[in-house]
Amino acid sequence: MSSSLRQIADRPQLVILSIMIFVQGCAYGSTLPYLGVTAIGALGMSDQAYSALTVVASIMTVAISVSLGILSDGMGDKRKMIAVLAFAGTIGYGAIFLFPSVPVFVVATALVIPFAQAVHSLLFASARIETSALSQRDAAAVNTVVRSFMSMSWVVMPAVLGLVLSQSANMIGAWGAAAACTLLIVLASLLVLSPPKAATSATGTSGAAFFEALRELVRAEMLIRMIAMAAVTGITRMAMMIWPLILTLELGGSTRDVGFIAALVAFIEIPFMLVAAILLKRVSLLMLIIVSALLYGLHMVGFAFATAPWHFYALAVPGAAAAAGLLSLPITYFQELFPTRPGLGTAFMPINSFLGNAVAASTFAIGAHFFGYSGTALLGLGLAVAGVAGLLAIDKDRIRLT
Repeated sequence: MSSSLRQIADRPQLVILSIMIFVQGCAYGSTLPYLGVTAIGALGMSDQAYSALTVVASIMTVAISVSLGILSDGMGDKRKMIAVLAFAGTIGYGAIFLFPSVPVFVVATALVIPFAQAVHSLLFASARIETSALSQRDAAAVNTVVRSFMSMSWVVMPAVLGLVLSQSANMIGAWGAAAACTLLIVLASLLVLSPPKAATSATGTSGAAFFEALRELVRAEMLIRMIAMAAVTGITRMAMMIWPLILTLELGGSTRDVGFIAALVAFIEIPFMLVAAILLKRVSLLMLIIVSALLYGLHMVGFAFATAPWHFYALAVPGAAAAAGLLSLPITYFQELFPTRPGLGTAFMPINSFLGNAVAASTFAIGAHFFGYSGTALLGLGLAVAGVAGLLAIDKDRIRLT
């Protein structure tokens, strides 16, 4: 870990990108926890309208992030693109903050803010370029540490906003905070970030090259990888659906317990991400993903046998340890498939997030109907095993023990 931190510290641009990733995470973490509460509770949207909005926003985010990720590989300097996209976030978040109404919320969330979400992929692609001179092991370890900055933002921002806005009638102020964060990204990209030194001169992106990259996404082996990784990462999302319900509806826990446990998990994930960076010096990336997935699936089995609220506090530690790998490693997994096209490699992450959410939601819906919440928790291990089997089927040659 110390060597990875030194490698980041020795690269000023990587330090700046890490801070920008933290700030971008703060923008996302400012609003996402309060999205439904604000849309339905404060603005009066119906449940059906809100559900439709989230689906449209998710599809827009995937389409924009993938398209711009591919296009960014034809650019040597991504700073202007980052600034423009981040400014879209300033406009979208700011509009909701200044003019809170259902029409503004819908237009901003579905059509404007998805452009700002693409900044996430571009920042990680830029960070990947900064590590291009490192060995594959060192680059993977550094990338894992950089990813931990995103997790740090999720520990800090929701807690700070919860305290600052605790006396407010609603959480609209969170959108003001998000607008400020994206404005900081704009300023940093234009005034602080330097063009990359690596061999990333602009090559342009022709229509043929763009569609060739899209064809890469739908090759059979890539589809298997995407589905398998969606199953593996989807279990973390499914767990977030299940354990609060078991805790509060079946074991008599409170919403305060839910908040404490969620914060505890996020806090514990950070040091385990740093541990993962150390392990990447000795163990292959794929091996760590597989072990993390199986451990997380086994940890979900514990949900089914929990009989008291404190059991979920105890499960937070192994859950956070395994989740650290599932949250920080997949982005490097996809980037390593396309070492000369970091934008394309990073573009797989919004796809993975979308598919992971779909897998989690569908498994939860079926499982809850037939097996109840505790029974559905057991399906998490099944998803983990299925995802691991898919990864081994296509990538078994990438496993390395030492």
